[in-house]
Amino acid sequence: MKAALTCLAAALLVVPAAAYKRVPFDKAVFEAAAQAAADAGLTGVIAVTDTHREIFRLATGPEADAKLWPWGSLSKQVAAALTMRLIDKGWLTLDTTIASALPDFPGSEKAGVTVRQLLTHTSGLANPEATTPGENGVPAFYLRTDPRAGTRDDAVGYCAGTPSGPAGGGFAYNNCDTIVLGAMLEAETGRQFSSLLAEEIAAPARLTTLRFASPGEHPVTARGANGAVPRINISTLGPGGALVGSVDDALAFDRALMNGVLVSKDGTAAMWKGEPALGYVALGAWAFEAPLGGCEGDVKLVERRGSVDGVQMRNIIAPDRDLALIVFTDNADAAFGEIWQGKGLSYDLASAAFCAKSEAEKEKAEKEKPPV
Repeated sequence: MKAALTCLAAALLVVPAAAYKRVPFDKAVFEAAAQAAADAGLTGVIAVTDTHREIFRLATGPEADAKLWPWGSLSKQVAAALTMRLIDKGWLTLDTTIASALPDFPGSEKAGVTVRQLLTHTSGLANPEATTPGENGVPAFYLRTDPRAGTRDDAVGYCAGTPSGPAGGGFAYNNCDTIVLGAMLEAETGRQFSSLLAEEIAAPARLTTLRFASPGEHPVTARGANGAVPRINISTLGPGGALVGSVDDALAFDRALMNGVLVSKDGTAAMWKGEPALGYVALGAWAFEAPLGGCEGDVKLVERRGSVDGVQMRNIIAPDRDLALIVFTDNADAAFGEIWQGKGLSYDLASAAFCAKSEAEKEKAEKEKPPV
């Protein structure tokens, strides 16, 4: 089965050499920025890809050789892509409700919550963060060892409990949103989420390692200012944060998104449309335009951030520049900052990745300067 999926994936993603478009990227400039970030404590992996292949990677620190990383809430971006792919295929719509997909979802107060509201965290469902703190102050929801944690049992169990707010209200980040969404996708297609992941995401995008974390699995050991970081059972996050995979797969996932391999053009446009009234949250990520150092005018960005088990990650796509930046760090205290504030590690790396001009561009610009 695995061999068949690999062959299918290879057939789906054969890209003629002539189709490869080299995009502006100054490796020397970005390498300096990446090394500065690593020196400032951003150890782990910093990598950049264009639509065809990886074009830069710097791996530093104690986890430099890690084969797998927890993807944390990058899992939500994967779930969003899977959802939009299934919408393209006619399995459901952004207006499909919990009630229509999960008739056994108890109570009626949240029955009308839609897929769109789940993807934008405006559902008002029960929130795992509200569970009683356990060891080291970690919410008890994330410490459970039940092998069914993070599955449909939680979707129609805990997540169907006391609401945290009104449906359709303001943005309120909530892992139950994606856990319930995962159960809805299973119900609508009749397939397990793990199978959907393998067949609808991993195969066409040529991912070889992406999977759910096993109960108690910790692919990377994170560190903080005071030493070890309190651990959770990653698997309890289900579709909302329990995926693990290689850096290679994270880059390949971005290439598949940028190339339209996973989601249609219209579906991608809908997925990457940020809502200003909700802080520019899109479907499974944030989408906004912001000024970057070295670029003229604002740059369109799709950003997905995550943090799990002390590991932090950033996935920043610049779709109009055909480039994506991935960061996985074992430093739980690394401060990325906010791109829109025009400073911080994310801003510096995004500016160097997406806006630094290559030597050829510099020479061309110099030649095109009007005579004085």
